[in-house]
Amino acid sequence: MLNSLYTEAIRKKGLINEPLEEYKETKIDIESKWHEEEIIASDSNHILAAGDGSYNKKKYLSFNFYAVAAQSLIYNPNDTESKLKTIESAELDIIPHQSFLEDRLRNMMSIFEIKTAIKTFNDFDIDYYMDDGSILGDLIRPIPVEKSISPEYKSNIISPVKEKLESEIQSSELNLSSFNFKEEFKDLFDDENIDEYALITFLESLENLIALKYLLENKKKIIAISKTSSSNEIFHANIPDMAILDGMTRKQGFSEPYHRKVTYKTKHDFPIEDEFFRDLWFTIFFARLDDNKNIIKIELPFYTKDLDEIREILKVLKSNSTEGYPFLLKKAHNDVVISNQDMDSLSKIIGFLDKSGREMLN
Repeated sequence: MLNSLYTEAIRKKGLINEPLEEYKETKIDIESKWHEEEIIASDSNHILAAGDGSYNKKKYLSFNFYAVAAQSLIYNPNDTESKLKTIESAELDIIPHQSFLEDRLRNMMSIFEIKTAIKTFNDFDIDYYMDDGSILGDLIRPIPVEKSISPEYKSNIISPVKEKLESEIQSSELNLSSFNFKEEFKDLFDDENIDEYALITFLESLENLIALKYLLENKKKIIAISKTSSSNEIFHANIPDMAILDGMTRKQGFSEPYHRKVTYKTKHDFPIEDEFFRDLWFTIFFARLDDNKNIIKIELPFYTKDLDEIREILKVLKSNSTEGYPFLLKKAHNDVVISNQDMDSLSKIIGFLDKSGREMLN
C-alpha cells in the first residue's frame, strides 16, 4: 500500500500548487491591513502570568483512563526570593465509554485551566495573564450531547446548583466541582430521555461557564494567544488570514484589529449567564513580534479601537518573548503536556490490568 502512495507522490510532483502561491499573484491589499513597524520591548517591570492545560486518555476494553492538568506560571521581576512561581492542578481517573468523550475531556481541561487562572489572579497582583488558545472559540463551540437534555430539565438542574458552583469557584479550589452534584438528580435518570453522562456533561458545562464569567471580570488583563487559526475575516479568502499574513509579510508588525461580539459567531443561547456572554466583545488581530518569525493570533476579551493600547500590549509580549513567541506561555505549554508515554507510565503505576487492544499488534 505504501509503495502505491510513494508512486502517486512521484507522479504528482510539481503538479500540486500551494493555494498561497495563487494569492501572491493577485492583488491582495496587504498594506491597508498590516501595520509594519518595529515593536520595542517594554522596559516596565510588569508582573506576567501564563497558563495552559492538557488532557490525554488511554482506551481500555471496558473503560477509558484519563488525565487532565493545568498550570499557571507567574513571573515577578521584582521578587528577590523567587521570580518564577507555579500553580498546578491535575486529576486522573477512569471514565466509561460514551459519546462525545473528547468534547467532555476538553471541557474538563478548560475548567482546570480557568480555575487555575482564577487562583493566579486571587493570589498574585498580576498585570497581564497570557492564555493559550481562543476564548471566543471555546465560547462558540457547544457540546453536542447537551442537546439531549430539554430546556425544561436544564432549568430544573440550573436552579439548585448555580449558587453552589459559584461558591466552589470563588473558593479557589482546584478541582472538578460539578461531579459532586450529580447525586441530586438521580431521579432524572429514570426518565428515558435523560442520559447520566449527558447530565454530568451539562453540569460540567455550567461549571465551565460560571468559572469563565468569574475569570473575565479581569478581562482588561487577559491576552489570549493562538499559534494557529483558520479564520478568514480580514481577507475573506479560502485560506486563513494567518497563512496570508505569514506568507506575504516578513517584518514585525500587527494587522488592523477587528471586533466580534459573541453573538456574531453563534446563535445558540447559553444555559447560564446568557446575557453576560452574548454581550461580550472581542478585539482580534494578528502580530509578528520578531522579523521572519511566525505570526500569532491575539484576542482581547474587550472592545478597543485604540491602536496605542494594542501597541502597549505588544510591547509587553515582546519583553517576555524569544523567537517571536512569549517564553512564559511556551514554558507553560511544554510543562503541562501529557504524552502517551506519560499515560502508559501512569497506568502502570496504578496497576491497570484491563486489555487495551494494542496487544494484538505486538
